[in-house]
Amino acid sequence: MLCERCGEKQATVHMTQIDNHEKREVHLCQECAQHYDEFLPGFSINFDFSNMLASLFEQSNIWGKTSQPTVACSNCNQTLADIQRIGELGCSGCYETFKNEINPLLRRIHGSTRHVGKIPSTRYAKVKKQRQIEDLQKQLQEAIGVENYEKAAELRDEIRRLEKEL
Repeated sequence: MLCERCGEKQATVHMTQIDNHEKREVHLCQECAQHYDEFLPGFSINFDFSNMLASLFEQSNIWGKTSQPTVACSNCNQTLADIQRIGELGCSGCYETFKNEINPLLRRIHGSTRHVGKIPSTRYAKVKKQRQIEDLQKQLQEAIGVENYEKAAELRDEIRRLEKEL
């Protein structure tokens, strides 16, 4: 998506303003966003996500916690040191490879490590069933904890039914 102000560069800053129940979105390149004060008068956007991520890695001191600092992602060969230096994950495989180091940061930034936003329509049904199964598994553990075995059996059967549909 191109910048709405200059129409030349890629939009990297996306702002949403809601005023009297009317939603307005503006998509700007980094340069135009620095000079744009319609949304936030007097506020200059001087933000770089890569720098923020690198800063969070430094603050969390994950480098002292990992016993294998030279482990590399099997997809992109990026190491944890590369991620700290660049401030970006190399690929989706990095999330799995470095989950022990990255998950605390994700919890700190987002409050969770589970994505709850929009899901592509092609995967919606599967993801919805997976979430149902997760919720039912939690309910099953609670039912077992209070010794409600009839409810636990019903939940177990429902989980099995949903798993077969996956």
